[in-house]
Amino acid sequence: MQLKNYFLLLLLVVTGCSSQQVYDVRQERKFNTQRYLNADSWHLQGRLVLKGDDVLTASIQWQHSKLLDKLRLAGILGLGAVLITLDASGVTLEQGRMKKRASKDIEAFIAQEVGFVVPIGALRFWVLGTPLPGEPVKLLADGFEQLGWQIKYKGYLQTVEGAMPYKINVTKNSLKLKLVVDQWEIE
Repeated sequence: MQLKNYFLLLLLVVTGCSSQQVYDVRQERKFNTQRYLNADSWHLQGRLVLKGDDVLTASIQWQHSKLLDKLRLAGILGLGAVLITLDASGVTLEQGRMKKRASKDIEAFIAQEVGFVVPIGALRFWVLGTPLPGEPVKLLADGFEQLGWQIKYKGYLQTVEGAMPYKINVTKNSLKLKLVVDQWEIE
């Protein structure tokens, strides 16, 4: 009986020491992520699920700076890590021992590689909780619609810098992208 009490006490201590607080989407209006658009760089770590004709799951690390985006996806179909680099010259993709491939047309290249269109340019903004600047947007109760995609925020993660999107669902027709962010760093 005492072992059970120690276990419960340990569980309470561990869960009570969590440094990141999660908010549900109803509290979203309290947070303003627009200021993060001006951040020189940010980094997120999390998990990604892409559902189309096939289902792709991966862990994701995304490093963004003014000049460069690096997305490291691990665990896609058991093929190992994939590194996608985006800059002013286009996109490059490195996968294990395979040759580095590159293209100037980011969206078409990504679609060719994964088998469906992923709006990676717009995702740079959507993951921050903001629409792509300069494009029409329709506000929804829990997000917005832009470029034919529905972007819905299911929760926010309290970070040192403020509250940032934690669960993001991006859908268009039968394509669904789910992102769960485990960690944010904003500089």
